Amino acid sequence: MLTPRHAGLCTGSDNTLDVLVRIQAPDAPANEGGQRPPHAIGLVLDKSGSMNGQPLVEALRCAEFVVSQLRPTDVASVVSFDNRVERLWPAVPIGNGAGVRGAIGRIQPGGNTNLHGGWLEGANTLADAPNGALQRVILLSDGCANEGLIDSAEISAQCAAWAAKGVTTSTYGLGRNFNEDLMVAMARAGNGNHYYGDTAEDLMEPFQQELDLLANLALREVTLSATPFQQISLTLLNDLQKSASGWRLPDLAWGAEAWAMLQVVIPAGALPPPGKPLLILEVGVSGVSLEGVPVTLEPARLELMVLPDAAFGALAEDELVRRRSDELAASHMLTQMRAAAMDRRWDEVDRLLAEAQECFKRSEWVGSILSAMSAIARSRSRDRMMKEARYSSMKLNSRLASKDETGSPMNLEDLPAYLRRKPLQGKRDL
Repeated sequence: MLTPRHAGLCTGSDNTLDVLVRIQAPDAPANEGGQRPPHAIGLVLDKSGSMNGQPLVEALRCAEFVVSQLRPTDVASVVSFDNRVERLWPAVPIGNGAGVRGAIGRIQPGGNTNLHGGWLEGANTLADAPNGALQRVILLSDGCANEGLIDSAEISAQCAAWAAKGVTTSTYGLGRNFNEDLMVAMARAGNGNHYYGDTAEDLMEPFQQELDLLANLALREVTLSATPFQQISLTLLNDLQKSASGWRLPDLAWGAEAWAMLQVVIPAGALPPPGKPLLILEVGVSGVSLEGVPVTLEPARLELMVLPDAAFGALAEDELVRRRSDELAASHMLTQMRAAAMDRRWDEVDRLLAEAQECFKRSEWVGSILSAMSAIARSRSRDRMMKEARYSSMKLNSRLASKDETGSPMNLEDLPAYLRRKPLQGKRDL
């Protein structure tokens, strides 16, 4: 589905146009009749010294929650790490869950953080998972990699290599001291998701979000391609992963939509006379079904009529395109705020917040995010500001949406966790 910001082109001048691409899944639930693909989950838990006390207690409770949501025939493994890596439970069907819960309960805090070693062992545990299982490493850490391999680019490359073999990675950052650049990079390269919680208690909803999404997947490895016609140029406004054939969109769930915003520039010399149509671009979407079968959707084309100045000026802008464009612009400003907070340039943070609140006052969800960011900025908490700005920016930039999403955030409790539009990404409270 292609929706332009304005349903026409203005004659006699260059036209810059935002075009919203929406890929929607049917409403049929993935678990209709009780069927869904088996899960193979590798739980990788940081037990370094910084996790000592309540953080580790709550993190282990999160892990036990994951186990409680799995079926007896699902597979789960448990790996813990500090400076050493331990495989506490192999990737076998969990049955009644007593064995895997016992393994989780034996985890005790230790020393430094060999994050890469823990993640790699978690991936290795899933190498022999049953055919057809959704294989995902779930990594939880509150610190920075300071043992073993610590190079972010090399770790991310390994995440991508494992994802190509079917073992994906999702990361959960805890608190204010973890390396969000590394955790986000690993999840993006690993075709998974990235979350953070200010406390381990705040991670309970992200864990629910992950499990709800896995249980309702409709299409994986969703890839968008776009080809402009004639002298038209095209830019993707979302910050999406580039692939050989286009851009990677989020995995698609039943009843939801994945989306992207394209900006096209149409030079005046490419326009036909007023009253004539112009073919602007063609968009293709491909993916992989849960059974591993390649899926290619019918290409969609956008054609718009060229209008005289007066007729073009009377066109109303599409409200959904305007709101999604605002979300992307706000995401960019949050990235600027993060950079300013990193250098403790709080006057610049305050200036950007004031500017953003004025620019996006018509967008209720963006406004709620900016209001929450303002409270954090007033506290002058550098690490909290950096993390919330990063994860909120990414949420605005790349997310699944409800197919009937309205301007105002809906009752969040009425939506699956992966479709909720929260003002804060690092807090559980809605």
